[in-house]
Amino acid sequence: MEEQQLTSQSQVAASMRVCAGCGEKIIDRFLLLALDQYWHVNCLKCSCCEARLGEIGTSCYSKGGMILCKTDYVRLYGNSGACAVCAKLIPATELVMKVLGKVYHLHCFTCTTCHNQLVPGDRFHVVNGRLFCENDDPNLLKQQLHVTKQTVC
Repeated sequence: MEEQQLTSQSQVAASMRVCAGCGEKIIDRFLLLALDQYWHVNCLKCSCCEARLGEIGTSCYSKGGMILCKTDYVRLYGNSGACAVCAKLIPATELVMKVLGKVYHLHCFTCTTCHNQLVPGDRFHVVNGRLFCENDDPNLLKQQLHVTKQTVC
């Protein structure tokens, strides 16, 4: 998830800008800057409720190719629940790791044996709900009946 700040610019700065929403030249008095692109005030809308984002606040959210207002972001990606390791609640706006229905803070997503943080691209095993680096404790992993290999994406 990426929270973006919306910025208004004057007509002078807008004279050479093209709207990312409609592709038309922006000649309006105001424009918005979001996701490193310029938008007509009427074109930057929430992908779900179509609310004009410049009218409801100074930020928007981007996830899964959608631009969202805060209300729809929380509704879709909601409160993530409690971390499977530390049991603390995870705010809806925080990035998380999810494996087999469990949610983890990024800093809690670590190998049970060596405590190295697992990052996207790392291969790991889940044994009885515990995370292990691919190279950690291979004898233990071979003895377990319920070994599920995963790759962090």
